[in-house]
Amino acid sequence: MADEDVIVAEVEADPIENNNPIEDLLKSIETGQYTDAEQSFSDIIGSRLQDTLDQAKIRIADTMHNAQQDAEEEVDDNNNEFEEDEYDFDDEDDES
Repeated sequence: MADEDVIVAEVEADPIENNNPIEDLLKSIETGQYTDAEQSFSDIIGSRLQDTLDQAKIRIADTMHNAQQDAEEEVDDNNNEFEEDEYDFDDEDDES
């Protein structure tokens, strides 16, 4: 079969969905589809609430992690306190 004989069927692409939920909400309100508008509004609020909760979790985890590191450094500093002190073991009485 020659390349000229090959027939390629056209593929119809699905329309690109609008990824702007606020625009969808406004269109639903304009057209009077209030149940769709309610669902869009709930999705928007839920998404933003989840994002805010995720950010709060990250901040709390970061605070706890940094506090733990600070506590570990403090313990290390306290344990090394005597090791870092320099003692003068020269006999001061032996002045011969």
